[in-house]
Amino acid sequence: MPIVQITGFRSALLRTHWGRGLRAGLAVGGAMLVCYLLGKPMGWAALGGLQVIMADNGGPYRSRLANIVTVLLGGSIAVALGVIAGVNLPVAVVVSLLFCFVATLARVLSQPLASSSVTILVAYIVAFGSSQHTFSYGLTSTGYFVFGGLWASLLALLLWPADPFRPARNAVADVYFTLSEFIRALPAAHTAEGQPHFHEVLARLRLRIEEAQLALAATPARMTSRTIRARNLSVLNESADLLTARIMRFAELGSRSADGNHLTADAPLHLPEITTWLLTSLAPIESALRQRPVDHEAAFAPEGSLSVELHRTFARLKTAVGDTSTSDSRTHLVSALLDSLLIFEVTYEAVRAIWSGVEPRSREAARLRNSGLEDVATKVSAPMLWTETLRANLTLRSIMFRHALRLSTVVAIDVLLIHFTRIQHGYWLAMTSIIVLQPYAGETVRRSGERTIGTVAGAAVASLLAAVIYGQAGLLVAITVGSILAVAFYAVDYAWYCFFLTPTVVLMTLPHLRDWHFAAVRLEMTGLGALVSVLAMLLLWPERESLQLPSLLARGAAADATYLRAMLNFWQKTDNDSVDARIAAERSLLAPARRLCGLTVNDAEETLDHALLEHSIPLNPAKARTEILNRAALTFTTYLRRLTQTITTLAAIGYGGEEETSRLIARFAERLDAVSRALEQHESFVAVEAANDSAPTLQDSFSGQQLRRLERQVSVLERTASELAAIKLG
Repeated sequence: MPIVQITGFRSALLRTHWGRGLRAGLAVGGAMLVCYLLGKPMGWAALGGLQVIMADNGGPYRSRLANIVTVLLGGSIAVALGVIAGVNLPVAVVVSLLFCFVATLARVLSQPLASSSVTILVAYIVAFGSSQHTFSYGLTSTGYFVFGGLWASLLALLLWPADPFRPARNAVADVYFTLSEFIRALPAAHTAEGQPHFHEVLARLRLRIEEAQLALAATPARMTSRTIRARNLSVLNESADLLTARIMRFAELGSRSADGNHLTADAPLHLPEITTWLLTSLAPIESALRQRPVDHEAAFAPEGSLSVELHRTFARLKTAVGDTSTSDSRTHLVSALLDSLLIFEVTYEAVRAIWSGVEPRSREAARLRNSGLEDVATKVSAPMLWTETLRANLTLRSIMFRHALRLSTVVAIDVLLIHFTRIQHGYWLAMTSIIVLQPYAGETVRRSGERTIGTVAGAAVASLLAAVIYGQAGLLVAITVGSILAVAFYAVDYAWYCFFLTPTVVLMTLPHLRDWHFAAVRLEMTGLGALVSVLAMLLLWPERESLQLPSLLARGAAADATYLRAMLNFWQKTDNDSVDARIAAERSLLAPARRLCGLTVNDAEETLDHALLEHSIPLNPAKARTEILNRAALTFTTYLRRLTQTITTLAAIGYGGEEETSRLIARFAERLDAVSRALEQHESFVAVEAANDSAPTLQDSFSGQQLRRLERQVSVLERTASELAAIKLG
């Protein structure tokens, strides 16, 4: 391996996830041991256990179970279909082409499919390359695969659950702990004695927020940006930043009050009351981030005890502040309090989503249904329809559609090469293509190089092991150790992961003991597969320009601006219209804009997931800059999706024809266009102050709350865009 990789091995060891590796070894070794004792083949059980244990992304049991079930069902279908597809050449080409296209395009439908697509295709290729192609062999192979997967599922869900998001959760919890300190310093912030401490805690808080963002971006999880836990941790971190700004606003108002310039003499007395409310509302968040609440997060629900108490105490505090008509500063004070209330609502939703695995939008739709607003609830949840997502991606404009065509074409070519060249064990050719080929040229070339480097060294080790291992017991031990090391390095360094995975899978699929030539075949097929993938990436719909993640984020911002204007157009054209006319207008105006938002966010998330899973290259001077870019992009994609949800809710509720609302929404669209232009053209960007676009007359209505959410989300996008622009220009 190159000196840069060997030099970085010590650094990789420090970040290696030995717990997950040992769990993988127990999953694979346990399944193989049972088969060994029963005198049954061990390879398929080992593969099932390895694939399921790698699919476990941690987090809520709902999402983890979805990942595992997807691998079990998809892998079982793939194994059975792969065995049958090897009957003859025409069947092999057609089935491989269709199955690879469908499995790859399915990545846009859900996070479990996105994270399991390549795993399912690997199972298909291994089955396709098997020596037997009979119905009975396909049935028994599928059975062994399911057995290994079920044992790994039991281990992952009950006996040894893992949580790759724990470091990020604790980092965000540290943010809220420091935020509590910051709030405690609020009452004395305007005094000479308390001001230095106030600013000292503020500096520590800013540092904690940055550390949490970096911890989240470095989380060793598959498909990070698509996981509910990652998105809501990002929301919690941004909410802490927004609360910090509101607390500073309270301190500013308190300082003006103490000087007697704006508020009445009794106004400073409100700071202790505001501090008490903030601390009481904030207290449950930190503990819920460090450990799952004993009531299974029910108290954070809109009807839960914590949410009810949040609104009850806010109502008392608002009454204590008094009539806003008597003072302009009191109006600002109430506005800041209302902003804080809405931020707390978002944080409670995010905390509950982290532990329940259910996005806030699903609960909002349920709440609307309970209120008798069935039609509104249906529209709010409409973007979740998988048919709409699939329809949006059934076009050559979709990056994933082009990638699915490219990948299926390459696999079909590999099948033809294997047949006409009569290569034994040639399925390694197609397997390499599946793993190496990425949606973008740069990623494909990079991964081809890393995989080739790791495989060359790993194949040498595999040849040695295949020559010296005499019995099934030694094979079991070698595969178990290899599984431990491969999974331990999986999210740390891709080249080292390939180095350990190669002998593991070679031994797992070894035709017979002491067949050391099989490792050489593995090496040759890996090099050829990498070459075919790079050529396909360069010739079939090359995506070099899309390597710039900010360009994809720019498209997302522009799509949401288009959605806002479509909503305004929909309101204007359907005022006082019949139900049928409104439905027709929604299909022609809102649905296309909503699908465009989903398509752009999916493309951005797909790119970001690869960026987050890019294993750090030792001695890379751009590493720190890339990490900052990735965590800013994660925040941006999270809020793009939340912004689309808010627009959908607001479009379904309506606005009653207020001209002020139309002007405000048009202004939001202009701000998003400015964000898009800055990201697309890599220009410097300065965020607009949120207060400039506030709508105080709408604060207490439900549509007013949605508008304020919209305002806050646009402000977050602007602030993140300014960070991204600074990174690209720096």
